[in-house]
Amino acid sequence: MKKKTAFISAVIGVSLIFGSCAKKTEEVKKPWEKETEIKLSSIKDKINQLYKLHVVECAPKDIAIAESYIDAVDGLEYIDPNENVEKTVHISKVDQITYLNKARKYVSIARNKVYSDVDKDGIPCYQEIEQGTDPFVPEGEKVAKLEERKTPEKKVEKEREIIEEQFEGYYPLKLHARIHFEFDKYQIKKEYLPYLNVISKYLKSKPNLKVKIVGYTDSIGSKSYNDRLAYKRALAVKEYLIKQGIPAERIEIVGRGKENYLVDNKTWLNRFTNRRADFFVMEVTQ
Repeated sequence: MKKKTAFISAVIGVSLIFGSCAKKTEEVKKPWEKETEIKLSSIKDKINQLYKLHVVECAPKDIAIAESYIDAVDGLEYIDPNENVEKTVHISKVDQITYLNKARKYVSIARNKVYSDVDKDGIPCYQEIEQGTDPFVPEGEKVAKLEERKTPEKKVEKEREIIEEQFEGYYPLKLHARIHFEFDKYQIKKEYLPYLNVISKYLKSKPNLKVKIVGYTDSIGSKSYNDRLAYKRALAVKEYLIKQGIPAERIEIVGRGKENYLVDNKTWLNRFTNRRADFFVMEVTQ
């Protein structure tokens, strides 16, 4: 009986030791880390709610800017070519707080536009989208329903086709990094700089990798003009990366112009979507 009691006591003792170790392993996160997670989750929830209210149609640029800041807070996720595992490039506490505040600002702007009545017909933007009318044209001038949005699955598949077609011989470590441009412009808007900064930080940490930048335009204008404009957009990204300390020989740029549209060019929103520079962190495979 004594042996059995001693054995049970020993088991309990070992359990207590391992339990204590487990508690030590699961360290409580620092207060600022918990606060950042809570704020980030809250902002993402608000963005998801705005998507249900057609924020992409009502405030496309503002929600895109907000999401670029959110991406920067999360850091850059990539696949390490040496270890073949997913990793993340993190940013500083100060930058996280700054980007969170910026994201919150643009989410607020986007929300106001979702509930705004630009054409003064008494109907907020999101309701006009739902009923199929243009929220930016006065009631007497409305002529057609907005084009039905493509499903995310189709858009992602389209992007994959473009990537596979243009980047043979490369292994993409990040597929969906892009910035958009105003009509007939090639200057980078300051709202997109945080994401480019994350890309720069990653490239500095991996000197064996390169980046390929491809500029595009919408369908307005001649082919020759748009080819030059697309190249200037790619060049603008390259020059920014060089200023951040990335050697020019690690950056390849291409101007595609009026090619590989993500969507058609029938609406102003679709044309804005197509005016872009895609940039890809790549590992050479050939």
